[in-house]
Amino acid sequence: MSPLSIILDCETLGTSPSSIITEIAAIAFHRNTFHVVDCVELWPDILTQLAAGRTWTADTIAFHQNKHSLPDYLNGTPLNEVAKTLSSFIHKINPHRVWIQGTDFDRPLLESFYEGHGPLPWDYWRTADTRTTWNLAFPDIKHDPRPHHAMADCLCTLTDLRKCLVKLQCLTAA
Repeated sequence: MSPLSIILDCETLGTSPSSIITEIAAIAFHRNTFHVVDCVELWPDILTQLAAGRTWTADTIAFHQNKHSLPDYLNGTPLNEVAKTLSSFIHKINPHRVWIQGTDFDRPLLESFYEGHGPLPWDYWRTADTRTTWNLAFPDIKHDPRPHHAMADCLCTLTDLRKCLVKLQCLTAA
């Protein structure tokens, strides 16, 4: 079993699984020490996604304008290259877990994105939800706000995940 896990994050221009993805980041870390061992950051081509029928919402664009996280590009990495790069990264790491902040957004979004680009590059049962983990460890505390840039969000999530697992480990030892 691999000693490594991955945290994934996506930024989008909408809230549905068919939304345009503007950023994807993944951090591989040692699951016992939380030391980052590798990472990848990708900026999928927005115009190609729009032409392919991926969607956006005015509310999400306004949200990103307000947070200063709206992408400043339209021509990014070709979609097949994004899918291949992310798949290669995940297969190279062979993660014990793939942590996502809430399984109801990023995972369905990536499943939709991978249609036509091959299968999702990890087994479904490896997915773990950092939002649920936070709520179990700290039921009355909201985590710090995210910057809404994929790599920065991954780093914040890694910090929060470590806090959660330390807290939950203390609870189970009691």
